[in-house]
Amino acid sequence: MGLTLSALENAIGSAGRLGATAPVMLGELVLTGIEVPDRLQVGGRQMMVVHRLPGGGRVVDTLGNDPGRLELTGKFLGPNAQARAQAIEKMRVRGTPVAFSAAGIALQVWIVRFVYSYEAKGALCSYELTLERPAESVSSANAGNTLANVLGSDVGSGLAQLSGVISDVSDGLFVESGQLASIVGQVMPLGTLVGAGGSLAKVSDALTTTSALSQGVTNLAGASTVLDNLSRQLSISGQGLMSALQVSGQNIENIQVESASSLSAVVGNAAVQSVGADVGGLINRSNASVGQALGLTAQTPAVHS
Repeated sequence: MGLTLSALENAIGSAGRLGATAPVMLGELVLTGIEVPDRLQVGGRQMMVVHRLPGGGRVVDTLGNDPGRLELTGKFLGPNAQARAQAIEKMRVRGTPVAFSAAGIALQVWIVRFVYSYEAKGALCSYELTLERPAESVSSANAGNTLANVLGSDVGSGLAQLSGVISDVSDGLFVESGQLASIVGQVMPLGTLVGAGGSLAKVSDALTTTSALSQGVTNLAGASTVLDNLSRQLSISGQGLMSALQVSGQNIENIQVESASSLSAVVGNAAVQSVGADVGGLINRSNASVGQALGLTAQTPAVHS
C-alpha cells in the first residue's frame, strides 16, 4: 500500500494531538495518540432457539450472550513504529491471554489475528487486530463497573494531586537548581525526587497505567489478568510513594536552613509529604478494592510504614 500525501498529512496532524485520546492497553503495551485504533468494532449476539408453532406463533429460548470478536485498525508512526508492531506480533505468536483495555472494555483477550503494513520505510505501520473475548455475564459487568468507578475516582484524584505538587515544586525550585544541589543536609536533591525517573515520576507513570486499565470498563471483575495487572501497578505506585515519603522526611529533618533556597527546599519537601499522605490513602483504598475483586481476604496496604 502506498503512502499518500493525504495519509501523511492526517498522520502528522494526529501526532500533534497525542494527549487528546484515551490510551489503549494491550498486554504491557500502552497505545496513545495516533496509535489508538481508528476503528474498534464491538458487539456480539444473543444465542437463541426459535420454536415455530402452527398458526405463526413462536417460542424463543435464549441461551446466553455470545460476545463477538473485537476488530481494531490503527497505525504506528515514528522511528519505533515497526518495533511497536512487532511487539504485538510476538504476543500473537505466544498465544497466551493478554490484558486489554479500551472504549469502555477491560478484559482478558486472545490475539486471533494481527497484520501490519510496512510503509514509508518503516516510519508508518498500519495494523489490523482481531481479539477473541471471554464469556461475560450481566452480573460480572455490573461488578466491573462498580470497581471501575472506585478506581477512576481515586486514581484520577491521585494523579491530579501528584501533577500539581510536581508542577509547583518544579516551578519554585528548578530555577535555583545550582543552589539546591549544594544545600547542606539534603539526603536527595528535591529536583531528583520529582524529576524524570524520580520516585514521584514513577508513581505518576504507574497510576497513569492503572487509569488506562480501569477507565470505563464493562467486565473488569471477571478478568483476572487485568486485576493482577492493576494490583501490580498499584504496588509499584505504593513503593515509589513510600520512597518519596522517606526521602522527603529525611530531607526535612536534615536540611540546615541558612538561606532562601534551603527554606524553599524544606517547603518543597513538606509539600511532597502532605500530598504523599493523601495519595497514599487513595492508593490503599484502590488496592483494597482490587484485592476484594480478586477474592483476597487479607492484603498488605500498598503504602505502609
